[in-house]
Amino acid sequence: MTQEKGAKTYHFRLWKMKHIRLYSLFLVLCSLFAACEPDTACHQELGTAVQITLSADSVTSAGDTVHYTQWDSITVVGIGSDIGMQGKGIKGMGLELRPDTNLTAYLMLYHNQIDTLFIQHTPRQQFISLACGCAVYHTITAAWSSDSRVDSVSIINASVESVAQDNLCIYLHE
Repeated sequence: MTQEKGAKTYHFRLWKMKHIRLYSLFLVLCSLFAACEPDTACHQELGTAVQITLSADSVTSAGDTVHYTQWDSITVVGIGSDIGMQGKGIKGMGLELRPDTNLTAYLMLYHNQIDTLFIQHTPRQQFISLACGCAVYHTITAAWSSDSRVDSVSIINASVESVAQDNLCIYLHE
């Protein structure tokens, strides 16, 4: 009976090892398939745009100073590019910077005045992944305006790597 019991124990151990190996192989295959993702699936936002806000003080007919932070109406057209936008009552705007040059210029029409906004920047390509490719990020080095009503153009955040942060503020005086 001991020989028979030993044979049963041996067969049980073989059966157990076989199932443990199959279970282990199954887990390895599942983890490999779960880790794989098609090369065409890019889940990262690659768009970048310089975000511009407005800060202005205006003197009313009663002599009071009123601070405002939005454009009543603005039209923006890129010089040398097809970039443009038009809006009413907006607090800020996002404009793309040209990836092929270090200077991007925009004609801006607001408050019945034409202005040219110049943004000097350094574009750089950043590899994201095989699925996403490269994104073009920029570092703003200078910004200025041709309109005498613009007191200054201030760089708030020089790094343009998304559309979620303010980069420039235009200070008007009227």
